[in-house]
Amino acid sequence: MNFLHLLSSEATHTITVHCLNTPVWGINEAGAQKTSASFKGWNGHVFKANTLLEPKVLLDECMIQDGNWHKTQFYFHTQDTDQLPVVQVHAFPHLKPGQQHFLESGSVCFL
Repeated sequence: MNFLHLLSSEATHTITVHCLNTPVWGINEAGAQKTSASFKGWNGHVFKANTLLEPKVLLDECMIQDGNWHKTQFYFHTQDTDQLPVVQVHAFPHLKPGQQHFLESGSVCFL
């Protein structure tokens, strides 16, 4: 990882959350603000909503709670290559009956 960090000028990473009746970002269908997930980067910095390190949300379907599987896609891009890859995900909601989610980590690209 050190060589990738040293030899690169920027990095990207995508993470997809597959969800069943489990909002993970933004505003839910009822219009209420909810606690959003946060992501810890390689160097310990945290990517979260309403900060300079807020990830770009490419798709946010997890707010839909209709009994079908949906997904939310997060895109991380930085010129501080030590920040990626994402190594931990925090602040997911506690699951209630009928709710499920799982994470899919996409490729990390060092440019």
